[in-house]
Amino acid sequence: MSAFFNKRIFAVSMAAITIFCASCSNAVQENPGDTIVSIGTTPPSGSEATENQKTEVKMGLIKNSAAALGATPLFINTENDTAYEKYMPVVYDNADELMTAFMNDEVDMAVMPPDKALLSYHTIPCQAAAVTCGSNYYIAENGSDIHDISDLNGKEITVSAEDDMADTVFNIIAEHNNINVTYNWVDTNQQLIDGLKNGSIGLALTQEPYLSYVTGGNVRSALDLYDYWYEITDCELVTDCLVVKKDFISGHYNAFLNMLKDYNAAAQIAKRDAQETAEAANKFALTDNIDACKAAVPGCGMIFKTGTDMKKMMDSFYKEVGESNSDILGGNSPDEAFYHIDE
Repeated sequence: MSAFFNKRIFAVSMAAITIFCASCSNAVQENPGDTIVSIGTTPPSGSEATENQKTEVKMGLIKNSAAALGATPLFINTENDTAYEKYMPVVYDNADELMTAFMNDEVDMAVMPPDKALLSYHTIPCQAAAVTCGSNYYIAENGSDIHDISDLNGKEITVSAEDDMADTVFNIIAEHNNINVTYNWVDTNQQLIDGLKNGSIGLALTQEPYLSYVTGGNVRSALDLYDYWYEITDCELVTDCLVVKKDFISGHYNAFLNMLKDYNAAAQIAKRDAQETAEAANKFALTDNIDACKAAVPGCGMIFKTGTDMKKMMDSFYKEVGESNSDILGGNSPDEAFYHIDE
């Protein structure tokens, strides 16, 4: 099973995670045992940027998303003047709005689903800089009938139209498990949440933190789809990645490298301090439900992978998705120029 996202391993090892913010390097790596970084911690001695030297970075995020939670410590550390650069969250309601804003130069970089990242690349000069979330698809059930993937055969599953990739991911799993499902589409994640809560929706395909918005009472998490995905594909289930404008990379290269270090530390902090992450996300209008987001953090699949690790993960994922439904990727697989690799 994968060393990156295996949730059984993750649940045991999470308590031992340490965080680092390394001195200048062209590649960001996760090295447990290096300097522990917390929200409000000053960058390493000798590397602090003064207020006038810091570059303001506009980062686009989707409200109430796993990606927004993983980025949250960037904004706390900016407020505390302990980040290398100044990060400004710009929040959108869904991935389509974020992609449009990114292509219209409203933000310098954006954290979005991998299908939207590749569509952006087909339209404007940008590059993928990191994988930020994965292993984040679940079946939510209002009831207690579903215990294995085979129990879904012949069932209707509700999916939000705000998640273009969901049914493609599930179709890959369903095909290899010889099951057939039908889809009921709702327009928004909020409609999916409301339907599960009021009982009008019995089964839904969703991600965290939306799953934690609905669990409780008669609604439960019935299946974690990651193990089924990995057993079939032998690759990671990528759900969010960071894309950056090429002119920002070339025009603010040192700030770009600093951002990678800041973001790497932020992802680790977010996983470790779920309560603080949820409260801070609410403060910056990244979420509207602190309790649900606190519960969701362990299941969001927050990571930060760059360079060749990122490329390997995303290439494998795009191959599986493209073979099933190339249309959501714009009909084209990524070329080498899609990835920013500086190793």
